[in-house]
Amino acid sequence: MIKCDVTLCAVIDRQAQAKQGKDGQSFISFGVKVPIEGRDGVQSDLSVSVSVDGDKGKASVYTTGRRVQVKGILSPRKKGDSIYFNLRATSVDLVKSTEPDSIEGEMHFQGKIGKDRNGKPAVDNRTDKKGNPFQTFSAYSSEKEGDNREYLWVRFLNFSPNNESFVKAEAFVDVRGLLQLGVYNGKLDIGCRVKEIQPWTIQNNNG
Repeated sequence: MIKCDVTLCAVIDRQAQAKQGKDGQSFISFGVKVPIEGRDGVQSDLSVSVSVDGDKGKASVYTTGRRVQVKGILSPRKKGDSIYFNLRATSVDLVKSTEPDSIEGEMHFQGKIGKDRNGKPAVDNRTDKKGNPFQTFSAYSSEKEGDNREYLWVRFLNFSPNNESFVKAEAFVDVRGLLQLGVYNGKLDIGCRVKEIQPWTIQNNNG
């Protein structure tokens, strides 16, 4: 499970349409793009599909080219080689065209740390130039998509490690922290700066 409580500012690039959910409630859906820049200066567009309560009348407000500020829950989903970002909005406001593109927020992640590979530890404990400890690791969240299971990886950076013994290869973890988006090898890269980490206990259907 990966859910991010975010605020984004971007230009609408897909016209809003009125739709009806399975519960019979009306909502509108539109798309935005947020440019994300990597450390090497390479850019990639983050395409986000936004849904918010509303009807056809409200949909007419959110036209292509309008700049909006959106707040809500962003849920990334992997399907094949692509990652889709869906944002269930709690609010959508029109803003001035001079407002810069941006996305920021906090992530809640539940998943599994990767394996040790080729002699390299899955959890890497280091120190910076000033001797301060920090920790890096990658973990994945998995979801069933039809007959297939999809795995979405997230990079984690922890500047306040407490030498927790449970943070190790193939451990299940529950992490909260700051969402970090970048570009790696021309593709969007999802990261998180850890604020809180604890074991994640998975319960079966019988509890």
